[in-house]
Amino acid sequence: MAVSKRLREIESEIDDSIRELKTWQGSKAAVLEDLMRTYRDTIEVVFVELMHAEVFDSSPGDFGKSFGNENRIRAGILWALKWALEYCPEGGAAGTRSPKELVNLMFLGAIYETFVDVLKYAQYGLVTIRVDEASRTIICYEGDQVTAFDTEIVEQERISTPTTPHFSLTEDGDQLTSRWKAGDYRRVMRSLADYAASQENRIQVNADFLKKIGKPAISVPQPTVVWLDRPTMTPDCHVFDDLVLPTVMDSQLKWKLVSLLDTPIVNIRGQYCALSSDLKTLWVIDDYMLRLAARVDERQYSLASVLREGRMIKTCRQTLESCSRPWTTAERVRYVNPPQEVDVLATRATERVILELKSTLRPETPWEVYKRNEDLIRGIRQTRALIDRGIAGHGFLVTDGYRGDYVCWAEALTSGISIATLYDLDVIADDPIAAGSHVKSLVGITGTRPKKPKGLPERETNLLHWKLRLVDRAVPDDEGP
Repeated sequence: MAVSKRLREIESEIDDSIRELKTWQGSKAAVLEDLMRTYRDTIEVVFVELMHAEVFDSSPGDFGKSFGNENRIRAGILWALKWALEYCPEGGAAGTRSPKELVNLMFLGAIYETFVDVLKYAQYGLVTIRVDEASRTIICYEGDQVTAFDTEIVEQERISTPTTPHFSLTEDGDQLTSRWKAGDYRRVMRSLADYAASQENRIQVNADFLKKIGKPAISVPQPTVVWLDRPTMTPDCHVFDDLVLPTVMDSQLKWKLVSLLDTPIVNIRGQYCALSSDLKTLWVIDDYMLRLAARVDERQYSLASVLREGRMIKTCRQTLESCSRPWTTAERVRYVNPPQEVDVLATRATERVILELKSTLRPETPWEVYKRNEDLIRGIRQTRALIDRGIAGHGFLVTDGYRGDYVCWAEALTSGISIATLYDLDVIADDPIAAGSHVKSLVGITGTRPKKPKGLPERETNLLHWKLRLVDRAVPDDEGP
């Protein structure tokens, strides 16, 4: 279902309004520097929220809300930086930008990203959009089926995505791009993260107050904008250059860059800066190394991915073959009529188990979440089809860290195929039947059917001269086509 001509006209109108904002009259360097300071100030609020949640033993939902706020702030500041690079002249007008103007711009960026995602979903028939011309409102009906907008899914993603580590399948010697290896990236990021940490102060809770409530010392690092020296030796300089947000922002590149953590370093007047907390995050989480490689050198990344797939298979076979009641395993077993392949087939006496393996990139946008889930659902159906033809009695979809949201689990429960990770292999090896219940419980599923998800309340926000309203239900019958 294509986006209507009227919606494309509205999109152009909104883009024109953004291009005409007075903020872009300032020089590019000055606006970029102001935006980075605003980003630092706003992220610090999130850190304080997390510290508050720790002091008062808040619920997982409160922590999840803070992670969600951090994600939206990053999304907004990335769009603001991209707009500044595209619209600001090198030698713009002198003047200052108020903190409110800059914060509003950042939140405009977050809303704009939501609008972009809405259009993308509509293009593929996943949402329905109506326009109320009288009130200048764009109404997005997200559907009455289980969707990525439902409350439980949103809450689970807020908590699990930032905190769930992927199983490391990348070795230092892997040539992830034609210019650098995984070990090069890790060495550079460790150096940048160590330097960033050395430049931070800490925000501390009053010691007397903590003593009164029986808590130990609690503090969080205070994010700061750090200025960096570009390495001069290869391949370190190549890693660094790929981490820099491009200074020339053409229309194609603007849409391709979807996560600030893919390119966290900003070039301002030939000097480089980044937020300290972002650099430390990249050192801890390998996922962004893989995302960066996939973006800058897709061909070489695809070649290197074959090694990761082989390591997943090796890990599975070693665990299954070395457990207390060992299995006999075979890999990449092919069948014909119809052609299908089993990643790992395990046999023990009369038991036969299929493992369908999926190595996933960390998603940073709703569209990336949809594409990842779509891939997992294909794997679930493939496993079900293999069981139906009598290849095995049980099957699992095994990922390198992602446990699946309710969209995936709706298919998994219907098919009788549980979603597990490499961290669950010991449980699968011991007892595949018990393992099915175990991995379901890890994502809060206790029955044979997913609970009916609660939709989110109606949300409305301003997008310059238009309103964007998100409705988590199907189009009312009286709306018409």
